[in-house]
Amino acid sequence: MKQHITTIILALLLAATATAQSHLNVAPMFEGKKEWSLKFTGSHIEGRPLKPYNLTLFRSITTSDHRLYDKIEALVEKDGKNTIDKESGYINGKLYYAFYQFKPKNKKYQYLFYHNSSLREDKPDEVTIVYIEGYVTLTELKKIFK
Repeated sequence: MKQHITTIILALLLAATATAQSHLNVAPMFEGKKEWSLKFTGSHIEGRPLKPYNLTLFRSITTSDHRLYDKIEALVEKDGKNTIDKESGYINGKLYYAFYQFKPKNKKYQYLFYHNSSLREDKPDEVTIVYIEGYVTLTELKKIFK
């Protein structure tokens, strides 16, 4: 019986983190949906390693597949319409970076970062998206990643 309860609790925890960013247009990329699978490298960190930073979830994905860049940019810009705070920059009409803060959910702050380094010749040719959740304010988060 104890083993069944542990299994159920683990399944619920995994479901909760899998849907953390599900309200975003970029969510299918993080969730490994078929159209996006095998096109990204990424990381998924939660729990103890993030506690010192007051974070609960860190997810990042990166791709070098040029065919996806415009589609990713469009999804990120859609997500940018639902923010409570944002900062972005463009190069030649293309989104170069975006830093979005969304309305807190269950008292957790939510952030989305986007960077298209292919727009600068001196940078790697890739697009990176990062989703972060936690109890850290925007000011504190900027200090962490300085």
